[in-house]
Amino acid sequence: MRQTIFYLSLLAILFVSCNNNKRVNTYKNDLGIKPSTLSQMDSANYTAIEWEDTLRNFGTVRIGDTVVARFGFKNSGDKALFVVYAHSSCGCAVVKYPEEAILPGEKGEISATFKNKYQPGFVHQTIIVTTNTIKKRYQTLSFEGQVADGPAGK
Repeated sequence: MRQTIFYLSLLAILFVSCNNNKRVNTYKNDLGIKPSTLSQMDSANYTAIEWEDTLRNFGTVRIGDTVVARFGFKNSGDKALFVVYAHSSCGCAVVKYPEEAILPGEKGEISATFKNKYQPGFVHQTIIVTTNTIKKRYQTLSFEGQVADGPAGK
């Protein structure tokens, strides 16, 4: 009987003490506030980010061509990373960014779709990205290239 109790106790301890390494988003709430907004207020949970590249050159395109510039990044910190906001320096680029948490060690991407409809010449556009990071909350990403005169696709 003692052995049975001992083994059952041991089994219960092993069952309870298993470490669940599931990654958890610490910014879930019932207030209806966006998690990315909460992350800005919580400086104790700021994290770190590594950018693959902050400048993209799209070469030469024609007026009317569409260019997509992609900027990869990795959450190199130990807390959830949020891209709070990202916007372009002009209305000619549409920026997309992840709205959910990027957990530690995971990667994400920001993309800008650019279509120059009217103006040939050199183009340099910037994207300002706001994150919940320790060293640099605001990051400037750039894409540039030459827009040749003439219709698209030629």
